[in-house]
Amino acid sequence: MESTRTLTDKIFLILKGLGMGAANKVPGISGGVVAFVAGFYEEFIYSLKKVNGKALNY
Repeated sequence: MESTRTLTDKIFLILKGLGMGAANKVPGISGGVVAFVAGFYEEFIYSLKKVNGKALNY
């Protein structure tokens, strides 16, 4: 499957990920909640499922 993301899409995804990480520093706010609200929670979980030994051995 080829990626159809533009550079702008990739930049926004990085910013959302940074927001998710920053939310973990705030008491009472989960990074997962931020991912859900930002609209990329399902993609994030799917990406985690794809990580395996072959992906880490490049």
